[in-house]
Amino acid sequence: MGDIMQHMPQVDAAWNNEKQQYDYDSCFSFVCSIISDADIAVANLETTLAGKPYSGYPAFSSPDELVTGLIHAGVDIAGTANNHCCDRGKTGIERTVFILDSLGLRHMGTYTNENEYSNNNPLIINKKGFRLAFLNYTYGTNGIPVPKGNVVSLIENDRMLHDLQAARDSQPDKIVVFIHWGEEYQRVPNAFQQETAKFLFDNGADYIIGSHPHVIQPMEWHKADSLQKERIVVWSLGNYISNQRNRYTDGGAMFSLTLRKAFGKTSVAGASYHLTWVYNPVSEGRRQYYILPAAKFENDTLFPDGNAAAAMMNFLDDSRKLLGERNIGIGEALTK
Repeated sequence: MGDIMQHMPQVDAAWNNEKQQYDYDSCFSFVCSIISDADIAVANLETTLAGKPYSGYPAFSSPDELVTGLIHAGVDIAGTANNHCCDRGKTGIERTVFILDSLGLRHMGTYTNENEYSNNNPLIINKKGFRLAFLNYTYGTNGIPVPKGNVVSLIENDRMLHDLQAARDSQPDKIVVFIHWGEEYQRVPNAFQQETAKFLFDNGADYIIGSHPHVIQPMEWHKADSLQKERIVVWSLGNYISNQRNRYTDGGAMFSLTLRKAFGKTSVAGASYHLTWVYNPVSEGRRQYYILPAAKFENDTLFPDGNAAAAMMNFLDDSRKLLGERNIGIGEALTK
């Protein structure tokens, strides 16, 4: 999954008067079955958990209950290396790590100190006989210096070389890089993304999943041949949930990868995507936010809001045109 953001209208919408606490379960209620079906589900957590006062753009801090909502939805890993990870300074980085650890959501990309970075990077996941190494990087932190003593995994060749070697030393079946890069609102990858992807693939990465532009960019599955190994790059998954409503930014994609192992060799059995769109009707005077598996609703005559239905169809048409023309080997998942 792509960018999980928390602008203040989203924070306000999550307040539950009856429970007298924040509750994010409804945001994920339409997609939790898809998320939970995955053996490993990963998302970009593009906010901090720095505590009160909560704030949206430009310096994000969100309620801890957001993490509870992610866990209830089936998310297993949060990537925390992104341009907003230093928004609330040292407290933001360290409290985010503490809350994720205390609630039991695995994470990667930011660390309270060098020792934690050395002990937990790469993130190794063993599942159903597969051993996977996960790495997470960001192009920068919006010009905010990384607080002294903390570690943010930046897109730096020396750091990535070191991490990829550590990943290879752990003898994984595959290495997955979850990366924050690209130019905001641009629907195709730029030269920096292409150069970085080549560097990562040349030094051991197998699959690269991108975020940051807030719009979907193409997906490519290059199968093995005599010159190179199998590799996949998803340039950008777009917004998973946010308050952005401009064209192309009001939705995103969930990318699914299926691996198989035969005679000790791991390869891709299939790759596909679900398009998702954020539905935000007004209820009791507040905007609400629901991530919809858009294809499931495109022919739904009971969709409660005609304007919303038209906006969702525009998003679907735009996304399908782009991905239909530019994707390599990766198609839209069948709607259940």
